[in-house]
Amino acid sequence: MVQLPIAKLASLLIKTLSKPMAKRVKHNFKKKELSQNFLVNIGQLTHNVTTRMTIWSSGYKVRSIQPLEKEAALSAGADFIGEAFIFGVAGAIVVWEYDKSKKKDADKELKNLQREKSQQSRLLDLEKRMSRIEQNLAEVVRIHRDRFETIHEPVIKKRRGWLW
Repeated sequence: MVQLPIAKLASLLIKTLSKPMAKRVKHNFKKKELSQNFLVNIGQLTHNVTTRMTIWSSGYKVRSIQPLEKEAALSAGADFIGEAFIFGVAGAIVVWEYDKSKKKDADKELKNLQREKSQQSRLLDLEKRMSRIEQNLAEVVRIHRDRFETIHEPVIKKRRGWLW
């Protein structure tokens, strides 16, 4: 029977739901007065960084960067927070899946070590049994040789002649 990958489906669902949740977070941040200043600062910072990177990648030196208007900075900051939320959720899921995979590998390794230890123990037991069997066989051969010699010894002693 094939098992459904419930964990993978759950992580996919969480990733899918993170986008509407990010929109909700952006909306809630934009509504509150205290967080608006924070979003404007983040928006200005992201604008500053992306503009510098664009100018540098074009091969020019940055002299000055015009700040964004408050609404544009607020929108850019909210977009950054939304994307950071989605990135954080996706990153957390990747870390969770990695830890789960590592645990599965560790369990598999432990199982292999236990199996190897069991086989080693069984091999030692078989070697001991083989040694006892060889000792018993040597004893049987010795007894058989002794009996053969006691039975055939008089016949051998009788034949002291030249041909028989």
